[in-house]
Amino acid sequence: MMFNKPEKVLNEIEKAAAAQNMPGNVVLPIIGREKGSVLENVVKENQPKAVLEIGTLVGYSSILMAKNLKKGRITSIEANKKNSEAAKLNIQRAGLSNKIEIINGDALEIIPGLDNKFDMIFIDAEKKGYMKYLKAAEQKMTKNAVVVADNVKRFEKDMKDFLDYVRKSGNYRSELHDFGADGVEVSRRIR
Repeated sequence: MMFNKPEKVLNEIEKAAAAQNMPGNVVLPIIGREKGSVLENVVKENQPKAVLEIGTLVGYSSILMAKNLKKGRITSIEANKKNSEAAKLNIQRAGLSNKIEIINGDALEIIPGLDNKFDMIFIDAEKKGYMKYLKAAEQKMTKNAVVVADNVKRFEKDMKDFLDYVRKSGNYRSELHDFGADGVEVSRRIR
């Protein structure tokens, strides 16, 4: 049953994340199902041809997006070598290697060299860097591209410049999806 492979891997990653959420353990900060539903809906509604993900971690959100893509491809950048290897393995196990390319390295160095034009950007990386990531990615975005950013409530202070920009610059129409303790910002480029 090919259809259930991505679900199976997502469930396994969720279990691993929950197990790591015990006191004294390092938390595996995946987007999870609740906030991930925003990401899934953006993909389903827009069917982007090219997605740029900044911050792969272990591939959870890549798998979540890819399983909802009809024809698009995802380019995902992860700074941590160990995480990018784990992501490649999870993506392979989910049967989605043909839809997702993982690049290990610094996103700010990699983005300028990418050939694609992206209709969707997902940012879930170093929180203070969101504005730098967006500015780098803007050069590679299509006209009506959608930008999805995770952790915008939990780390609001760290990304104030980013949030002010997408909400007040006039370049984006932006909306906060509020989940209480945290939130996801969805911003459509309008100019």
